[in-house]
Amino acid sequence: MSKDKIKENLANLRTVQTHIWTALLVTISGTLTLLQSFDKILSKILFTSGILFFLFLLNVYLNRNETINKLTQKMED
Repeated sequence: MSKDKIKENLANLRTVQTHIWTALLVTISGTLTLLQSFDKILSKILFTSGILFFLFLLNVYLNRNETINKLTQKMED
C-alpha cells in the first residue's frame, strides 16, 4: 500500500475511533445515571444492556486502536 493510502486510512480510522469514544462516554454516563432509579425493573434491564453495550464499544475501540498501531508501524517501515 502506498503511504498516501495508509495516511488516508489512518485518518478515517481515527475519525471512527473518535466517534466510538464519544459513544462510549455517552453510554457509560447514561448507564450510571440509571443507578439513581435502580428499584424499577426497567432500569435494571436498561442498566444491564448499557453495561453490555459499553463493553462491546470498548472492544471495538481497542481493536481500532490496534489497527491504527499496525498501520503506523507499516508506514514507518
